[in-house]
Amino acid sequence: MANSEKEFSPFVRRACEVLFDKKAEDIKIIEVGKFIPQITNYFIIATANSTEHMNALKKHLEDELALMGARLHHSEGSRNSRWMLLDYDDFIIHIMLEEAREFYRLEELWGDAPRWTYEETFKRED
Repeated sequence: MANSEKEFSPFVRRACEVLFDKKAEDIKIIEVGKFIPQITNYFIIATANSTEHMNALKKHLEDELALMGARLHHSEGSRNSRWMLLDYDDFIIHIMLEEAREFYRLEELWGDAPRWTYEETFKRED
C-alpha cells in the first residue's frame, strides 16, 4: 500500500485537519492497535506552542469531532497542564507542549509501530 493510500477513519482525518489548521506542530499518527488493542488503535500526537494554544486546540477538536458524532470517552489534563489527552476509544489525541513531548518521548515508546506525519496529507514514515 502506498503512503498516501492509508485509509484512516473520517474522525482521525478530521482530527488531523483541525490540528493542522489550528497551527499544531509535528503531527504524528502512530498505529498502536496491534500492541495495545484493548486500549486504542491510533495515537495522534501534536505539539502546541503554549498552554493557551493547547486549550484552544482541545476545544476545537472536541467541537469539530462532536459535530461528526464522535463520542469523547474521557479527557485528561487541566488548563495549565503541559499535556492534554482526548480519548475517543479508537484513537487517542495527545496535545503536548514541546518540553513535555521531549521529556516523555511517546514516539520512541512505540518505535516498532507504523507511523505517519500529517502536513495536509498523510505521509508514511519508514
